[in-house]
Amino acid sequence: MSDSKTAQEKISSMGANVSSHVNDAIKEARPVMERVSHRIKDELNHMGDVGMDAAADVKHKIENEAHHVRVTAAHFVQHQPLNAILIAAGTGALAAMAASWLLRSRQP
Repeated sequence: MSDSKTAQEKISSMGANVSSHVNDAIKEARPVMERVSHRIKDELNHMGDVGMDAAADVKHKIENEAHHVRVTAAHFVQHQPLNAILIAAGTGALAAMAASWLLRSRQP
C-alpha cells in the first residue's frame, strides 16, 4: 500500500511542479502579450484613421466631380438648348423602353 501512496504522491508532486512551471510561464508572457496587444490596438486605430482619411478624400473628389458635371451641363444647356432637349428626350425614351422591356420579361 505504501508503494501506491508513494506513486500518488509522486504524481501529485509532478502535477504541482507542472502547474508551477505553467504559472511562471504565464507570468513571464503577460508583459509581452500586453505589449503585443497595445501594438495591435495602435495599428488598428491607425488603420481606422487612414481609412477615414481615404473616405474623406474620395468624398471630396466625388463632390468636386459632381460640381464640374453640373457646371458643364448648365453651360451646355445655356449654349445649346435644342441639343440638350433632344438628348434629354432620347435618354427618356431609352429609359422608358428599358423599363418596358424589363416589365415584359418578368411577366409569366
